[in-house]
Amino acid sequence: MRIPLLVCFLAGVFLALPAWGQRVVEGTVVDAQSDTPLPGVSIVLKGTMQGTTTDVDGRFSITLPPGPHVLVFSFVGYRTREVEVGPEVTTLHIRLEEDVLGLEEVVVTGLATSVRRSNLAHAVATVNAAELAEVTAQPTLDAALSGKVTGAYISAYSGAPGGGLSIKLRGISTINGNAQPLFVIDGVLVDNSQIQSGVDAVTNATGGGSGVAQDNPVNRIADLNPEDIESIEILKGASAAALYGARASNGVVIIRTKRGRPGQTVVRVRQEVGFNEIAKRLGTRTFTAETALAFFGPRGLEEFQAALNGRGFYDYEDLLYGNRGLLYRTSLSISGGSERTQFYASGLVHNEEGIVKRTGYDKYSLRLNLNHRLTDRIQLETTTNYIRAATRRGLTGNDNSGTTFGISLAATPNFVYLLPDENGLYPDHPFNSANPLQTAALMKNEETVNRFIGSGRLRVNLLQQSRQALQLILEGGVDYYNLENDARFPVELQFERLNVDGRGPGTLILREANTFNTNWRALFVHTWTPALDLTLTSQGGLTGANFDQNQLLFVADGLVPGQQNLDQASTIDREQTRQFQRDRSFFFQEEANWADRLILTVGLRGDKSSINGNVSRFFLYPKASIALNLHQFGFWRWTAIDQLKLRLAWGQTGNIAGFGIKYTSFDPTVIGGQAGSIISRRRGFDQVKPERQTELEGGFDLSLLNGRAALEFTLYRKVITDLLLQREVEPSTGFGLETFNGGELENVGLELGLSLVPFDRPDLRWISQIRFWTNRATVTRLPVPPFRALGGGFGATLGEIRIEEGQSPTQIVGIDDIDGDGRPDGVFKLGDVAPKFQLSLSNEWTIGRRLTLSVLAHWKYGGDNLNLTMLLFDLFGTTADFDQDDDGDGIPNGIERINLLGVSARPFVQNASYFRIREIGLYYEVPLKRIWPTLSRTVRRLRIGLSARNPITITPYKSYDPEVNNFGTQPVADGVEVTPYPAYRTFLFYLGFEL
Repeated sequence: MRIPLLVCFLAGVFLALPAWGQRVVEGTVVDAQSDTPLPGVSIVLKGTMQGTTTDVDGRFSITLPPGPHVLVFSFVGYRTREVEVGPEVTTLHIRLEEDVLGLEEVVVTGLATSVRRSNLAHAVATVNAAELAEVTAQPTLDAALSGKVTGAYISAYSGAPGGGLSIKLRGISTINGNAQPLFVIDGVLVDNSQIQSGVDAVTNATGGGSGVAQDNPVNRIADLNPEDIESIEILKGASAAALYGARASNGVVIIRTKRGRPGQTVVRVRQEVGFNEIAKRLGTRTFTAETALAFFGPRGLEEFQAALNGRGFYDYEDLLYGNRGLLYRTSLSISGGSERTQFYASGLVHNEEGIVKRTGYDKYSLRLNLNHRLTDRIQLETTTNYIRAATRRGLTGNDNSGTTFGISLAATPNFVYLLPDENGLYPDHPFNSANPLQTAALMKNEETVNRFIGSGRLRVNLLQQSRQALQLILEGGVDYYNLENDARFPVELQFERLNVDGRGPGTLILREANTFNTNWRALFVHTWTPALDLTLTSQGGLTGANFDQNQLLFVADGLVPGQQNLDQASTIDREQTRQFQRDRSFFFQEEANWADRLILTVGLRGDKSSINGNVSRFFLYPKASIALNLHQFGFWRWTAIDQLKLRLAWGQTGNIAGFGIKYTSFDPTVIGGQAGSIISRRRGFDQVKPERQTELEGGFDLSLLNGRAALEFTLYRKVITDLLLQREVEPSTGFGLETFNGGELENVGLELGLSLVPFDRPDLRWISQIRFWTNRATVTRLPVPPFRALGGGFGATLGEIRIEEGQSPTQIVGIDDIDGDGRPDGVFKLGDVAPKFQLSLSNEWTIGRRLTLSVLAHWKYGGDNLNLTMLLFDLFGTTADFDQDDDGDGIPNGIERINLLGVSARPFVQNASYFRIREIGLYYEVPLKRIWPTLSRTVRRLRIGLSARNPITITPYKSYDPEVNNFGTQPVADGVEVTPYPAYRTFLFYLGFEL
């Protein structure tokens, strides 16, 4: 019996030997500049899955096996540090340097994984919280991105408060499909629809040959509170976005909102107060008795004489657009928690008046984000966000009834009298169907949105070993909003009494929309380190998304004076639009990392959708990429170069077709007094499929001087096939048009990013970033005759954006008199909306760690607009330069341009280049401990400052703003202007403190 007992004893001794050799290493991690403890720092034993994190005081403890090892310390916003730990070391004090240029930031590479930027194989633009909202207050998210994203073309389709921007990434990706990127917020696929208000019933804007609504609606991404956002990652290329499949052809914008961290509860309060004012005035013509008679007839001469005899002349542009709108914005956030539970809560009140009285934008937002570790293996994350937004847009842009502010202003010489009397009654406009001052004072066009965005994520660590880990992630999200647009035009309005639109006096327009989107994901992530210098990360799973939208439009006319209900009108027109979409997908991605030297990634996504002709077919979107870090190899000898990475990426994405294209629909009709339906002249295409984008991008990343300088260089070529086009069909079929897949579009572009830290001392830090990008697009195959782009103007006489094989999809063509005989010689290319290049320059100077000056400048070189605002002012004879003679030929400018109408469209195709200071902010952190010790016990930080948004714009363009787009988010039709709501600039005073 003794022998077995001895054997058992010896076996126990040998099995226990590894444990005897283990040791515990403890330590702290602090900020290198301030010595502040850093909670939540990740500490990993290199080459394994073993690790831990620092607690609320920056302390950590980790058990290491025998021998020397390397610990990797990483934390968001700081440079990753590798520390060799000898066999006798038991305590560490680690100081992490701030990652000023974001070279070590973590970037999303899949639906559930991320990677350090230094190992990334494709270009991804990132915007952090400081860049987004710290320089100046931003009313909307899309406005906050302007000038900050390499490769983005952002244009406003209305200057009205509340947003209205079109975002295109890396050029034109579609001609008739959806042109906006996919927005993902904390895993939720959010809706960015622009829902027309229906005021076309009054303006009749679609009656002038465009056939496209021009109501200047808000795009729904404007609802978000920019101050809640921690970071934004913009996946511009197909390789980066391929795992989002058939929705990713226009890029993907991934937004992560702020979350709490373990430690002391932090309360932040931010207050801004300021005003908006018109950025540029066009001015008006100075009339004489002769010119008043020539343009406005005997009545014009009569009005002019009255003004000359004492009634006075008026600046109606100032009276209409000269309101100095008050803006105030209050935000509060509370964050903190324990090691097991963290929270982030915020509230926002934003009230903004427009430069037109009774226009403005109000937004209220509440958010609660929670993290909770149920067990050591299970973690739950939730986000909830409620938003209420109210937008008062006014009535601007194009019309064919003389009713909008801008067109009414064009018809208003400075000698007429349009002001109200002592009873508030407005005189009729003698030369137009509407008095713009009366319209602005009495009409209503208000959109109200109630929105809820929520998500949940459950992470379960199914397996956790030293060399491998398996994680299950379950996600779900919902995006719901109710929209109501209430537009009222009372009988007192001049154009309502005159019945210029053919309706009874008094019009009420009510638009309602309910949108309910849900999405879910179930996926596995497996990480395996088979060798010390090799890591394999696999992920795969299933996703689903449902989209449901119901729109109702009521247009009532003959409204009883003083009444506001639909049933108080003589006639009511009704319209309903329902959209349903059900998508299901699978995906897989494999990433191999060999010692941070070579990183290979391959992936595949399959999508099917109820929108497609074949609802059961999965369309496949593959991706592949490679990154080579030359500086990690043993042969590298250049110590001044921190990183030299070569990268190459290839991928495919899709752009799903619009709802209902595959069906032949019915149009409502009334026959013999009975309601019925007739077959539409547009034939359904039951084989419709997504457009497909294939992109190859390559480039390099270079870092110098210990992270003080970084250069990013990217070239790309993307080809879009299976374009959604329209074609005429044989009349014998009984149909006129059908949509089909055909044609090809190509984009080739260059992107450069240079980041510098010229000074980084306690008394002065200077951070500078330069972004440069250019793109050239070409229609390489078009199986239909050339055609005007959807919303691309009003015909060749005035200039239009024409789609033509072998040409840019944003070319502007129009009639022109080549030989100078006073007759048009045909249709010629006169310009292009796309700029030749764009460049932005941001600088931040911090003096003594307290005074900070930040400036963002943006230069767009090239690109043309169709300035039809000038055309309208010319036709009414009110253009400010009408009587000037710029070319010295004895013919006034206005007469020259009018004489060319019907002969050449060239005068209205204008250079829209600009140089703009987009943001400027000056802030000072008050030294409370020195000047107010008592207050400093409660208030840890107090900051005051001044800021401005778009304070300076230099441009040759002869209208309110070179960033303009009358047709909203149409795929191609940027740069068409028809009397928009003018752009404005904002000046703000800031007070912020932290408890």
